[in-house]
Amino acid sequence: MFAAMDRMVLIVLIFGLLGVSFGAPLARFVPELAAITIAFWRMAGASGLLWGYTAVKRQGSLDRSKFLSIVIAGIFLALHFACFYSAVKLAPIANATLFATLAPIFTLIYERFVLKRKLPTGALVGLWLAIGGAVVVQGTGLKIGPEETLGNLYALASSVFMSVVLIIAERIRSTTSNTQYTRWLYLFAALTLGVIALSTGIDLRFSLPDAKWLLGLAIIPTLIGHNSMSYAVKYLRPTIVGSMPFGEPILATLLAWVLFGEGVGMHVVIGGGITLTGLVILTLKRN
Repeated sequence: MFAAMDRMVLIVLIFGLLGVSFGAPLARFVPELAAITIAFWRMAGASGLLWGYTAVKRQGSLDRSKFLSIVIAGIFLALHFACFYSAVKLAPIANATLFATLAPIFTLIYERFVLKRKLPTGALVGLWLAIGGAVVVQGTGLKIGPEETLGNLYALASSVFMSVVLIIAERIRSTTSNTQYTRWLYLFAALTLGVIALSTGIDLRFSLPDAKWLLGLAIIPTLIGHNSMSYAVKYLRPTIVGSMPFGEPILATLLAWVLFGEGVGMHVVIGGGITLTGLVILTLKRN
């Protein structure tokens, strides 16, 4: 049986999974915007909302010793989103979604060889089942070829960058509140993306009809999705938290069916079952 805190963390992660699943579908409503533009306004919007919230509900002062680490995490988060949305524009959604959720592999390598932590055999079985199920879910949507190579590399790079964010977040969140951490995290991510845009001549302007989709990206996949993961990483190892988005391809496919009328094949049902089974095993056998 789960303790009360375990149940709370798992509930938060479920909401987080639901939130991040909207990341790619919502971005499809603003196809004319550059990847950096989408990422910038997603981070700027989330940061602005959090700073507005904390202006009303005061937070404690930030430990100065954590400041540099948050700056670094913000830079890597910016690179994660820049690469992810670049992948979405260059490669099939199936490729981008799958390769962008491989952060647990990199956190696992770091935890095993740098921190000398071992993941129980049962948890490892759950992790590989989750990955295998995610591959099955993508089905025939996956394309590996010269035209998709750059997009696939962008998506894979986004996973590497996210793994760094999760590893840093574990250290910071041990003594820092989630709201205090993420308001700075998203601010530095937005500033990094702004610098990239200005140095490369990318236009950050958007039309009024696009505003609602950008706001949706700031709230649903960011404040609900990523904030949930930042909350959970205080209580669970980065590899466990980073594995939750393996359920994203399932929900993203279902959202594509609801929003865009795209079909849901048997591979989604089968692969989804495998992934969810893997995530349950990973969670139960995590200790």
